[in-house]
Amino acid sequence: MITKKYTLIAMSVVLTACAGVTEPIKFKASSVLTEDYYHDTKVTNGVVLLDVNWGRWWDCGGYENAQLVSMAFDKLPMSSINNEAEPALVLHSPSRLAVDPVFTNYAYSLEPGEYAISAFSIKAAKSVSNVGFLTAQRDKLYSAGKPVGGTFTVKPGEAVFIGNFYLDCAYGPTLWRYHSDGREAFDDQVKEYASRFPYLDLTNVQFRLFKTKEFGNDYELVP
Repeated sequence: MITKKYTLIAMSVVLTACAGVTEPIKFKASSVLTEDYYHDTKVTNGVVLLDVNWGRWWDCGGYENAQLVSMAFDKLPMSSINNEAEPALVLHSPSRLAVDPVFTNYAYSLEPGEYAISAFSIKAAKSVSNVGFLTAQRDKLYSAGKPVGGTFTVKPGEAVFIGNFYLDCAYGPTLWRYHSDGREAFDDQVKEYASRFPYLDLTNVQFRLFKTKEFGNDYELVP
């Protein structure tokens, strides 16, 4: 199912420990970076690059299948921690029915600063007639006003790669951040971004992963 050379080491946190069978998040999806907006903001903002696999994972942690359907990130600091506040970045699956199990390239222009995972939803099916959603929101991903799910940073004028997002199913369906495995794989991935977004300056992409103790493993790219 994993179609690119991405590291798949997983020490999964069970999603059901931090979320229940609920409705998925419903914030409006952020717009992928366009050429015009890039030229308007490339000095003040940074470009965030990531991949997401929206495909189903079959036989996933006790479920017939599971599918990542949404992710959201907040710009820090947050003035008020509540589940209704609009996130700074929102991604949704193009479909909850039929999505190819491949990684899709995304690029976004964001104001410089630190961002935290604030919500995500996974569709989880026990059978064709028994389908629900596992959703984690700010009330689970923040503790004492601080983000506990993970963060990434972006600086003005830079392009930064923060990882490849999908599921892990070792103990139950949960979000997981993967990464390019080595310099050659990372260079190949940057070429994919350059092909999809030819107007971006990707001559010096920073490899600075979404940092998390819950949904991924630490990894540094060897020069």
